[in-house]
This record gives sequence, structure tokens and C-alpha cells, in this order.
Amino acid sequence: MTARSLSRPSPRLLTMGVAATLALGLLGEGAAAHVVPASAATQPAGATVTTTTASETAQSSAQRGLRIVPTGDTVQGYAYDGYVYVDSPAWLGAYGESHKFLAKRTKASAPATLTRTVTRGNKRTTTKAPAALVDGLDGLKNGLTVKIATPKGKVLIEETRSLCPGGSDRQRIQPTGRTEPVYPSFCGGNWFTKSTVFGVEEGWAAKLDAYFEVKTKLTDLVMTTTINDPVANFLGLPAKGRSVTQKLEIVDECELWGCEEVAEQLLGEPAEGFSSLAGQDALSTRAESLRAQGGGHSGHARPSGADHRVNLFSLDSNQAHGGDHPSLGQAGTKPSTKKPAKDSLPDLVSVPAWQIGNEVDEAGIDRLTFNAHEWNAGPGPLVVEGYRRGGNEIMDAYQMFYRNGKEVGSTKTGTMEYHDAPEHDHWHFLDFASYELVTPKGKLVTTSGKQSWCLMPTDPVDLSVKGAVWRPEATGLDSACGERSALWLREVLPAGWGDTYSQQQTQAFDLTGVRNGTYQIKITVNPNGNLHERTKSNNVSYRTVILGGKPGARTVKVPPYEGVDTEIPELVEN
Repeated sequence: MTARSLSRPSPRLLTMGVAATLALGLLGEGAAAHVVPASAATQPAGATVTTTTASETAQSSAQRGLRIVPTGDTVQGYAYDGYVYVDSPAWLGAYGESHKFLAKRTKASAPATLTRTVTRGNKRTTTKAPAALVDGLDGLKNGLTVKIATPKGKVLIEETRSLCPGGSDRQRIQPTGRTEPVYPSFCGGNWFTKSTVFGVEEGWAAKLDAYFEVKTKLTDLVMTTTINDPVANFLGLPAKGRSVTQKLEIVDECELWGCEEVAEQLLGEPAEGFSSLAGQDALSTRAESLRAQGGGHSGHARPSGADHRVNLFSLDSNQAHGGDHPSLGQAGTKPSTKKPAKDSLPDLVSVPAWQIGNEVDEAGIDRLTFNAHEWNAGPGPLVVEGYRRGGNEIMDAYQMFYRNGKEVGSTKTGTMEYHDAPEHDHWHFLDFASYELVTPKGKLVTTSGKQSWCLMPTDPVDLSVKGAVWRPEATGLDSACGERSALWLREVLPAGWGDTYSQQQTQAFDLTGVRNGTYQIKITVNPNGNLHERTKSNNVSYRTVILGGKPGARTVKVPPYEGVDTEIPELVEN
């Protein structure tokens, strides 16, 4: 039996019909436990795991600390096209205390460090995780093992993966917990991410990443989800609460929803514009987070806006995680040409191009493709709003300035235009960045067709900078690219976050007439200086590329950046 290999991040059965089934069935049937003891042969070396039923595990959660929180002894799985798709409804819950994890590295090639801060009332205790437990920015290495077996104990498939203590699905488990979660809903970052934060708030639980695809026609199966001993010891989990076993009930998806609809839900589409050092697990988690926020960019952006608007009064504006949300109902400011206060300004930074490749477009033109990324080092958010100019498809753009979550000024900063090209159909802000292919001496060779942007936070870069926002979707400053009839829209890049665009087709560099040799991709943010920011000293980045081959079969070589190869094929293809 083998796991299915897909050319995309694994989904979590999130969409439409499947999500409805999850709400009714996957969240626990309360049936009698069907327990298979964990075999020592299938656990990591040195592991000693006591397997309990869901009900037994739930009873232990009354104590302080982190606990596995299952929702039932029976789980529904979904059969489709010779595979069974399962996802254990088990969470990592925090009782009586909060657990924050901060992952940091000095540069792309440097090993990450991970610290955990436990907050119990007014007392905070910070400890550093052993290096052997740190999986870059993606959580705790080899922390979670998921096994699927027959009732008699025959293991069909088993996998050990990183544990992200702060997953994409959070549930409130105690009325004394915050009314909204505080920490980001993912682990990981892109090649240039310097620091990220994840964790579990007191009174909340984060779902364990137990998603699996198994090629089998069997319908009587058992699933065991285990937090392995080295990580469980670090987290302080009790010895008898580190593993939960649940019986699988397999449902034929085609009978419920129709095969065509199920195929789209289960197999989905590739997530573009995001790279993970650890590969697909973190990529999948982040892709879900992006979908919840309105999506990332693949050469363009989709119209966006949060489907779930939180109660902003529940957030504490004095805390680092909520510092940029506006108070509801505050008065706007009159646009002015006065120089804005420095502490209200963003700091726009250009990141070197990455995941660089070549393609032949539909017209037969050789093109150099790449990912472009610009981020905001804070402390102020970059907020640009557009106001329609009469009946024309053009808006006057204004930059708005915030301090401590309140708008303190604004100034006219340019224009926005409606982009009605295929797969766009929304408004773009002009002159945010420029992408150029230049010689090593800086002579311009060609420019990208990308001339306008819909800004939104797609990637965390450094969530430890002053003013960084941990949950952009909860600030109240949502990016919305607008429909054709829009009178107004807002584009936002919070402190600590960047926006990645994948430059393909006409937005990639046209290599017609470009000779083989060494060049540089030059990315400039705020090229015309229209946006107010703290400094322009970090607005330009370069990435070396070496072109070869012949027309129709050009080749691209990309030297490592700061000792890291950002062009790993299996990540580029996802």
C-alpha cells in the first residue's frame, strides 16, 4: 500500500460538500472505541507510547498545559478513485496557559532557532528548543506520526512529519479563552523569511496535521495519531496522552456529491507563489491560510476580502499582535502634503528573485519566469486606498498612515486602474515596483510586462519587527481588489509581511534577441518614490542568472543566494 503522490500541496478536505460532511460526521460520532495498541516497531527509535481512546484523552485535558484533544473515537474517511482520504479530528489544546513559539534565523542558509514562551497569568517562562527538534521555520522536527492499519494491526501506511503547534484550523475550547485566536494559522515561510510566530492560546486548540491519502479498497481501518516522545517531552505532554487511536468509517464520496465535484474538491489546484524549506506539509498549511485570506498571486491577484470578520473590540491594541487594527467608527483624516510622522511609515524592502525558470509562451516566445517579492519591515502598515474618479475606470490613490491602530494622516500618492485582462478583472495600483533584466554592469536589457499590483500579505518575512501583525486577516484592514463597479478599494501590506507575484507569460521577461550569458534580475520597490516610507536604502535587489541554450529551448542556471539553492526542482514544480 502506498500514499498517493500529487503534484500539489495536499488538501485537507476543506471545500464545499466535504466541509459539510466534516461538520456533521468527521467531528466525532461518539461510537465505541476500536483501539489497536501502538506497535513499538512502528514508532521512532526509543519511543514509548501509550495509546488511549478519545474519551480517555479528553478526560486528561482538565489539567494545565498542552493536551491532545480528540472529538470522538470514530472518524469518517472518504473513498474516491481507489484511494481513501482521512483526516483525524484531533487538536492540540492549551489549558490554563498559552504557548508561543518564535522561530528565527539570521539568513536563508543559517539554521533556525526555536523558543517557546509559556504564559500562565502574569508569569512568562521562555525555553529554547534543542536543535535536534527544530525543523527550520516549520515547527518541531519528526514530532507527529500518523499510522493507518487494519483492525488486526497490519500497518498499511505510516508517516512521521513535522509538528506545527498552531495549525490552520483552530477551535475555542474554554469560555475563558480569548474570543479570537492570537497566533498565525500556519508554520513556515518562504526562502527569505527571517522569523515567524506560531502557537496555541490559552483556551484554544490547533488541529494536528493528520491528513493522509491511502491507496486501498478496504473500508474497515484504524487511524493512530501520535506526538512522538522527544517532542512530547519538550511540550510537557503527559505520558498517557500522547497518542489517540480512532476507528475509520469510509464513505463513498461519489455517492454523496458526484464524482466530478469530488475530484475538484479533493485534488484542487496548485498553490503558486509560495515556497517552503520543508516542502509540502508547510506549503499545504500556508496555502489554506492564503485561501482563507483571499488567495495568493500567480502573475495576478484575485478579488479578495475576508469572509470572516472578527470582533475587533476583542483584540488588544496594546499587544504586538493587534497593533495595526483600526478602532471601529473612527473619523478619517483630511489629505495633506505635510510630511507624515516617521513612526507611522512603512519600510518597503525588495527581496531577490527566486524560483527562476524558463518557458515558451503560447506565441512561441522564450521567456524568463521568476517570483518577485517585496515586503514591509514596518513599523507602520502600508495602506493604499483608491477613490473612483467619476465614471472613469480610474481611481485616485491615497496612502493612509496609522499609529497605534488609528489613522493619523493621508496623502495622494498616484492612481489605480481597472485591469480587465483574462484572469484579472480587478483594480491595480500603479508603480509599486519595477522588474528589469540588466547586465552585470547595470545596463537595461528588457523589462517585465508587470506594471500594476493588487497588494496583499501572502508571505511572512519577519514577524519579530516592531509593529508586525501576526494575523493580517484579523486587523480590519483587509485587501480588496474590487470589481468593475467599485467606487473604493483598499490594498494593505502589514508590517512583517510581503507580497509574492509569480511572473509568467507576458509578465515574464521576453528573451527574444537576448544573447546567452550572465545577467541580473533587478527588482525595485517604490521606483518612483511616490510612496512615503522610512528609508529607500533597501529598495533594490539583484539576482544573478546565466542564460544558455537555443531559441525554443533556452536554459537557465541560478547560482545560490547566501549559500542557499532556492531553485530546488521539486519545490518549483509544486
